[in-house]
Amino acid sequence: MTNTKNGTKSTKVLPYVPKYKSLTFKVKETVLTSQPSSIPINLASEKEKFIRTGLAPHFEVKDQKKLTEIANKAKNQIRFNLLAESEHILELVRDKYGDADNYLEHAYGPRITTEEATPMLLEYIEENALSESLKIHWCDNLACSAKMVWRGPLVNANRPERRKYSLWISSSDENNYLRESGIRCLMDHEIGTHFFRMFNDGFQPWFSHRSKFGLRNLGSFENMCNEEGLASINTVLRGRAKFLWGAAFTYYTACKSVELSFKDLFDHLGRYTSNIDYRWKQVMRVKRGLVNPNDLGGLGNDQCYFEGAVSILQNVDNIDFHLLMSGKVCIDELDRIKRVVRKDFVKLPKFMQNITAYKNTLKKICTLNGLNKVFPIREPPSIYMKLLSQKKSLCKKKVKKKCKCW
Repeated sequence: MTNTKNGTKSTKVLPYVPKYKSLTFKVKETVLTSQPSSIPINLASEKEKFIRTGLAPHFEVKDQKKLTEIANKAKNQIRFNLLAESEHILELVRDKYGDADNYLEHAYGPRITTEEATPMLLEYIEENALSESLKIHWCDNLACSAKMVWRGPLVNANRPERRKYSLWISSSDENNYLRESGIRCLMDHEIGTHFFRMFNDGFQPWFSHRSKFGLRNLGSFENMCNEEGLASINTVLRGRAKFLWGAAFTYYTACKSVELSFKDLFDHLGRYTSNIDYRWKQVMRVKRGLVNPNDLGGLGNDQCYFEGAVSILQNVDNIDFHLLMSGKVCIDELDRIKRVVRKDFVKLPKFMQNITAYKNTLKKICTLNGLNKVFPIREPPSIYMKLLSQKKSLCKKKVKKKCKCW
């Protein structure tokens, strides 16, 4: 059965596990027949060529002009103010575990198959009473570890009861969380954070009128930092070791992209992980915004995971997390909504039922990662500032007026 609206093709329904026969919930295997316009359409062949020959990839995208526009947006420029913190975490993990695969196995357990992970997904769905709320699909060609999406009436016709939610999970080796305990950590990220905030948001008065309540749009930089930062923290909650390694690695990769070509960056990241698939994925995500992926620079949009996590961990005592989970709102918007929020509709994941214990865990994560210390802010490399200047000049020449992207 093919779904033309979301570009998926269902190929197989995984068998029920006896313990969960009472659930009507099904987990399916799905193949994406279309990818986001920002993802190269020749990804698999270029990856194979690069790993085999070491030659820099040449990505083909559906709309290069649109991708260039995305790359030129201010919120997607690379930032360096947390470079010292990200490198500190990477070095902590390297000193203690050596290769990151050793850390990941210690923190999240050994790798497992989708058949082994499916009962864990069913258990998560059952304990959070979500069997009627969403569907889960395994997908072997997803460009990220997992992705939460919803379909239903348009925003201006708010009908939360008619929304359908789906979670796609990568079944490939690039998914670092397809592990014995890592799969639950990934669920805390995708369902425990993204789904619950998305679900709660649909019942709030601001859902259809964000501007009326003085709230930022969902695609704003601040919203992305809050959303992905909270999700990154929740990812490590159940980890045996709670280092923000993944978010720090992503932030660091973007910073180093301004000094290194595709191949050099790929090789440099070998200092922290020998995992070829994971290094490829991270370098590809940073360099895909360049017309020539071998050029210096890249996209900084994924840095919001680390930026948001650091900001939250350094302000735990000042945040009302119950209110933060009430919808898609930023921390600095909580005072604005606290008198109108519909608290009776707010659902919380199991791991946040005890907010006091949750906040205490966050404080320990902050200390473990050294984020209670003050690190020097590193200035952007001069070569990057030169690249920005060249981009700005080129943009001005093309539009013959001041570029709105800078």
